[in-house]
Amino acid sequence: MKPGEKTREEREARYELMDTYVRTSLLPYDFALTADQEAEMFAAVRSALEETNDEELFSSILRFKVEEAVDRKIRPWREASQLKEQLNRLKEIRASAADYVSVFLNGQATPVAVEQLKQAFGIQDAKALESELKDRIRGWIANVEDSELLQYDVVTVKDLVFAQLRSWC
Repeated sequence: MKPGEKTREEREARYELMDTYVRTSLLPYDFALTADQEAEMFAAVRSALEETNDEELFSSILRFKVEEAVDRKIRPWREASQLKEQLNRLKEIRASAADYVSVFLNGQATPVAVEQLKQAFGIQDAKALESELKDRIRGWIANVEDSELLQYDVVTVKDLVFAQLRSWC
């Protein structure tokens, strides 16, 4: 051991301190890590710490190095989580769209509009018309651009559906 060189125990104590810092201050709050991801992140931090010289390991800049190591691991997981959330949201919005057909037919549409829809689709039975319109809305909403659809949620998508239904009158 050289003069001024830290002992293995001192380095291990510093590693543990940084593990605690990561656990208490750097874990993401906007999504959950899996056990494997957490283990991978801590392994990356530990590897970065083990490669660090004593001067840097026991300096205040170490936190920045640890934050960078954590960020490099978490960023792709966060992006994947956000993409998954976005896809789930789009799926929910698309799934809810057809439910607004009956709301439209039974509350929004005028009797004249309902008659126009019956004539446009050649269907006189109200239930059959509703079924046909639901199928058409499902087909139509599947082709609406994601970027446009993301402006809505499962409640406000009714405005988009109503506008489309009115366009078919």
